[in-house]
Amino acid sequence: MYYVADVKEADCAKYNCKQCVLFCPEPNTLMYHNSKHVAWVNYSRCKGCAICVYVCSDLLKRNCIEMVMVTAGD
Repeated sequence: MYYVADVKEADCAKYNCKQCVLFCPEPNTLMYHNSKHVAWVNYSRCKGCAICVYVCSDLLKRNCIEMVMVTAGD
């Protein structure tokens, strides 16, 4: 089991800021869907560093991303 970032799409769509995508250190992990105006996570690439959570929740006070636990089979 390990943690990955998970975007709350309904909350994220309100802001259209893309800041989490800019700060993610892992390429092609936290992406932005232009037509839906939301960020999304490629769970198989996420390393669980939680930088996106820090940017979204602590710096921007938006709370659109949380860390969720997954098992190896998810």
